Amino acid sequence: MKPLRRWPLHPAPREGEALSSWLHRIACCYQMNVRDLLQHDLNFNQTHDLDLRPPVALLEMLAQRSGVELALLRSMTLAGWTPWLLDSLDPDPLAFDAYSRQFSVLLPLYKRPARIVSCWTAWLPKQAIRRACPECIGQSENKVWLLMWQLPLLLSCPQHGCWLEPYFGVSNTFIGWETEKLSRPANKNITKMDRRTWQALSMGQVKLPNRSIHAGLWFRLLRTVLEELNTPLSRCSSQAQDIRFIWESCGYPVRAGRRIWQPYETLSLDIQLQMLEATATAMHLIETGRLIAQGEQAKLLRPEPSKKIDEGHCSTKQLNHWEMALAAAEEAVASARHNPEAAQALFNAITLGCRTAEFIRRTQALLSEIGIPSMGDHI
Repeated sequence: MKPLRRWPLHPAPREGEALSSWLHRIACCYQMNVRDLLQHDLNFNQTHDLDLRPPVALLEMLAQRSGVELALLRSMTLAGWTPWLLDSLDPDPLAFDAYSRQFSVLLPLYKRPARIVSCWTAWLPKQAIRRACPECIGQSENKVWLLMWQLPLLLSCPQHGCWLEPYFGVSNTFIGWETEKLSRPANKNITKMDRRTWQALSMGQVKLPNRSIHAGLWFRLLRTVLEELNTPLSRCSSQAQDIRFIWESCGYPVRAGRRIWQPYETLSLDIQLQMLEATATAMHLIETGRLIAQGEQAKLLRPEPSKKIDEGHCSTKQLNHWEMALAAAEEAVASARHNPEAAQALFNAITLGCRTAEFIRRTQALLSEIGIPSMGDHI
């Protein structure tokens, strides 16, 4: 079989661009639509899941046609964001608890009920979402649509600080904006949270007040706070006042007015946006000390306590090296649960200097108990 020839015209993908958007821009170079480009040039007839989980064979053909690396093409689809943003795209009844109850921020974990949700995938909405940044679209002759605009993950554009706005469209065709007033500035709480989310997407880590954390941990912290804000007040006991305060601070009724629990991903877009705004408000209140959250991971959002040092002297008494070591260990374990390379590094560190079969077996069992995949295949 002869290798595929390069397309003479193929614009480079933009950072964060969806695969369907990039293919649409290529098709426009040849005055075609995406369906005709794929069908007549690559003998591929399916276009409805290009941004979800396209066949590897298609991505390989696109890599040959364009010279773009396969890894970059895969990152332009949601399948390319496992296991950082998504644990998996395959249904698993236990996936909901594994993702959204692993951590706690606003509430102690025992105050949130365990739930089994069938056919659930983190962040994947039940209905298609069409939102975009008016500034990004207005500045580009060949419009670029970002993959993450399709998810209820961002409220604003991290670059321009304005709200993502709904638009009318069919497939990759933009018809018009749903609202007349465009480029509305988002408040500072929202832009701070969204810029941290963009750090996770673009850099793989997020800088918080007193440390940097892995992107996978950030996405799960976000989803944790969303779930905590959706917890019935009757289960929150002494923290019910805190949850009510958060909702009142952003001007919405508690739980966005909902009385019956549903997973965040199945809610209407209007409710999802209110819950995201409440999440940004909660993080701001924790970070500024106006809310003392009771969850284990709330400390990640609090600023580092100030340390007074005498002039001309370097005090070491205030440093608690044991606490620093424990914090580093917690971060390493959290990262290893979702990052195979981090899991391998943690395994190597534990078994350094002792590689007997029995010790390795006990180490594997210990890591498995705390949710870290077995390292047996890497020995």
